Amino acid sequence: MLTPISKATDFFCISGAAYVSRCIVFHDSSTFTHIDGLIGLLGLMLPFLTFRLTKVYQPFRNDSVSASVVRVLFAWLCAQLILAAISHPYPGGELRNGWLLWWTVIAVCALVAGRCALHALPSMLRSWRLAPARVAVVAPHAAKNDLLMRIASQTRNAFVPEVVFDPTLTNDTSVDRIPVVHEMNAFRQLVRMQKIREIWIVNSPFRSIPVEHLIDEFRNDFINIRVLPMLEDSHPAASLLGIYRGVPVLNVIATPERGWDILPKEVFDRVFALCVLLAISPILLVVSVSVKLSSPGPILFRQYRKGMNGDVFSIYKFRTMYQGADKPGTVVQARKGDARVTKVGSFLRRTSLDELPQFLNVLKGEMSVVGPRPHAVEHDEYYKDLVQHYMFRYRIKPGITGWAQVNGYRGETAEIERMDARVRFDMYYIQHWTFWMDLKIVALTIIKGFVGKSAY
Repeated sequence: MLTPISKATDFFCISGAAYVSRCIVFHDSSTFTHIDGLIGLLGLMLPFLTFRLTKVYQPFRNDSVSASVVRVLFAWLCAQLILAAISHPYPGGELRNGWLLWWTVIAVCALVAGRCALHALPSMLRSWRLAPARVAVVAPHAAKNDLLMRIASQTRNAFVPEVVFDPTLTNDTSVDRIPVVHEMNAFRQLVRMQKIREIWIVNSPFRSIPVEHLIDEFRNDFINIRVLPMLEDSHPAASLLGIYRGVPVLNVIATPERGWDILPKEVFDRVFALCVLLAISPILLVVSVSVKLSSPGPILFRQYRKGMNGDVFSIYKFRTMYQGADKPGTVVQARKGDARVTKVGSFLRRTSLDELPQFLNVLKGEMSVVGPRPHAVEHDEYYKDLVQHYMFRYRIKPGITGWAQVNGYRGETAEIERMDARVRFDMYYIQHWTFWMDLKIVALTIIKGFVGKSAY
């Protein structure tokens, strides 16, 4: 998160120093030539090349303040030396050299101040208690030592323990007013009652920790389960698999964290959905009239689906069945020749035109253009215990189209094998997602994804 802020801060410091030094040296704007302007533009771009080569923007958790300051100043001075060498052959060098000197000195001061502020920012945010993560801790012998104090030290107080599960105890107790329970049932109830979304298993990284029972207990709760390696001297383990908010963890089950990489997808979703809705508005009008004339009932059909992290929302579709065809509380997948489907509805389902209103869900932020297809809540309850990793699909936003759909898994999934295959494609998408993969899926959907043999 801090890397984009760091880049913006550095650009502000460098450009601000350039403007201030220009005002100091060039009292008369007529003495500032077009050559000076080109040198100035080059001076704004060149530092970010040297910054990249010297790895100025490596994660802050891997860098001390002094090392970060030394690295950025070295990169800045290298850029200015190169700029001075480029500027030297051109006329008007006396004023320009004075400008570059003032620019260098002022930027040095600004960059040092900016670096120090950036390194202090995480601690300042935590001290202001801005949305600290609430966690449940699983640890043997948690009530017999200073474990919670060592966790606070290692995580720099970025997290708030709410409950501790210690299976080695014979009775429940508390540590620093935090309840410590010894039975899984009590732990499960507290986690769900307090709506905790993080479970940390804390132990020495050199000991094996059984996690199967935790995975089984919380597999359908959209709770992140992580292992926090903790050495006896409270230093993190050397070999780690993940970083969460600057803290080293071993992710057992966790929602994918993509940070700023997800921004292009969010922007694309809204812009693409708006453009599609505007472009197909005549089609939407024709389909609406056809649905209304095909049978009595509303034009749009709403159904509850699970969104990201299990949040339930109403999905929009054109109605394709006769009103009242489904019994309340039950959802039966449409099959070939299904008597519940109207003639117009059959065409809409085969061509996926019934899915077009879901671009409204995308505009509302409930869905994405590309992602795992959401199923009816009743189907989720049926498949979650039959298909491995089924509920993990909802760790990201569901989509109108997806990797499974462009690979032939559209429509009915009556056999467990077909649902299992669809989930495996969804898992591949989640694990290998890139923005360019989304564009590829959109293109494949346009080429071959609108008509499917299994869509009845």
